[in-house]
Order: sequence, then C-alpha cells, then structure tokens
Amino acid sequence: MEINSTRGQEWLSFAMRVADHIENYTVKQYGDKPDDQIENWTPEQCVMQIGKYVARFGSNQRGEEEKTLDMKKIAHYAQLVHSKLMNGG
Repeated sequence: MEINSTRGQEWLSFAMRVADHIENYTVKQYGDKPDDQIENWTPEQCVMQIGKYVARFGSNQRGEEEKTLDMKKIAHYAQLVHSKLMNGG
C-alpha cells in the first residue's frame, strides 16, 4: 500500500510514536501478549479505558506532554479493541 496523502503520512508518523510507546513503556512495564493482563480484558473494558483518558483530556492539570501520552494510550486501547473484535471478542 502506498500512502501519499498528508493525513496518511500523519497517521504513519503517529503510529510509529504509538509503537515506540508500546515497545519502550507498556511492554516493559506490563509484559507482552499473551502474558499481560489486557489479554483477558473484554473489548468493553478496553473502551472503558479509552473513556478514562478522553475524560481527563480537558483537565488543566494535564500538560502537553501528558496529553500526547494519553493520545498514544487511547490509540493503543483502540487497536486492542479492534484486534479483540477481529478475533471474536
């Protein structure tokens, strides 16, 4: 697949940042599939986590770095929901 659009390029750049976060933070702290706790979560539980990070986005206590980190977490949870749905929930 060739990505020529600006939006597509932005997504790829963001996806690489999310992957870096997963590799260098999430997996190191919580482990990897199939041995991490999220493996047993339902899609609904992952969506609840997305809601948690969305809800705190407008908080004045969140700096820009924390906001971008939260967006990476939201994207990762969205990917987990998608994978779980594709694999039968």
